[in-house]
Amino acid sequence: MNTITTVATTRPRLDTLEGPVLLVAPTAREASAVAATIEVLTRAGRAPSVLVAVGETSEACLGATEGEVGRAHRLAERIAAHIAAVGARTVLLPPPADIDPDHRSTCVAGAAAAPFGGARWVGFLGAGLELVVPAGEAHVHARGLPRPVGEPTVSAVVSAWNKLKDVRANLIALRAQTRPFDELVVVDNSSTDGTVEMIRRDFPEVRLVIMPNSAYGACETFNVGFATARGERIAILDDDVVLTPEWLEATLARMQKEPETTAIVSTSVIEPGMPDSYKNAPAVNTERFMSTFRGCASLARAKALKEAGGYDERLFLYGNERDLTCRLLNLGYRVLQFPGAETFHMTPFGVKMGKRSLYFHARNAWLSMLKYAPLGDLVRMPWLVVSKVLLRGKETEAAGTVTDAVGTIGIGRAVRETKGAWWVLVKASASILWNVPYCLKHRAPVRHQDFELPLR
Repeated sequence: MNTITTVATTRPRLDTLEGPVLLVAPTAREASAVAATIEVLTRAGRAPSVLVAVGETSEACLGATEGEVGRAHRLAERIAAHIAAVGARTVLLPPPADIDPDHRSTCVAGAAAAPFGGARWVGFLGAGLELVVPAGEAHVHARGLPRPVGEPTVSAVVSAWNKLKDVRANLIALRAQTRPFDELVVVDNSSTDGTVEMIRRDFPEVRLVIMPNSAYGACETFNVGFATARGERIAILDDDVVLTPEWLEATLARMQKEPETTAIVSTSVIEPGMPDSYKNAPAVNTERFMSTFRGCASLARAKALKEAGGYDERLFLYGNERDLTCRLLNLGYRVLQFPGAETFHMTPFGVKMGKRSLYFHARNAWLSMLKYAPLGDLVRMPWLVVSKVLLRGKETEAAGTVTDAVGTIGIGRAVRETKGAWWVLVKASASILWNVPYCLKHRAPVRHQDFELPLR
């Protein structure tokens, strides 16, 4: 793993800090606990503004719930926005080694946010001002407690293409983890919007792989990332997700409790336009074994990914998670849904509208099932797709009855509203027929109890 050498600590006087100063604390109670610090700064003409994480949302409060700051969405982004709004040059944070979860989440999020909000310095408070470092190095010092002996190493693998702002937000959140990643890998699909230059400038710790052109599908770019990563666990992440501060700590701890046969832990995902009825549905919020996983934010055993061969690159994109799960099930592995960790996915809820999305969703569902569905299920599938997917109502989907096959949510609307949809389906059908020999060559019907058709 790459190691980052920390700089020597410094202990400047409070009254010499560069202003304006922003104090970021978990709660107003913690902010009051450093009243002596505030008094010294005030006497020096640098009275700090205060931002707290917990409480009702306001200009000086981020609206998090006490005890759950680590589950707050886009925490680092919002702290960065506040730093910029008040023009803070120095940001004061809780001490890195604090065992309180809210303190640690506030610390790592503030440290990751500081340089992107325009701050020059970050100070960590303990018994006085214990450490001041340049803002660009603060995320290294915020790592806090060392990784427990024997805990597996973890690599984050991100596949990126022309989403500069989203990738920046993603990487800030990856820095803002209470359990730091041991390695960050980004596979860029030859972006032309400055993503590569931004990563090289702002995130030098990232292992950046640049594809020779943009003709590669997400299946192949992720496979390149899996092969590049050196961690024993791999976080599979889309370029437009923002992890909550405790995402890795919680997900890894859950996986550690599972036997080696649990290959993937699939976490909870929140998306724009997701109905409350879906968010609160029992099936979405219950731990259970699944026939697929959320490919935008899941944690996998590197050994299992390698054994299963990664994603099938013939699929290009969409439906690759269920296809991979089928091979994992055939190898005796399982996939666990874990609602105890959340991430924010910037892609709106349901299937993406458009011809490209419709083509690959329709084609790939059949390619996967031709390879892996038992014959009886395969015979019933045409009728089931029409009756349970294409004719499924919006209210049924919003109620959370479709919990695993999230790529089919809204597929009926896509068929009705996409111009030329039936021609798209004809081309998808032709591709399916062309790929029948390939599917038969790789056919291995899944008999595992967790297997399901992509219907719900």
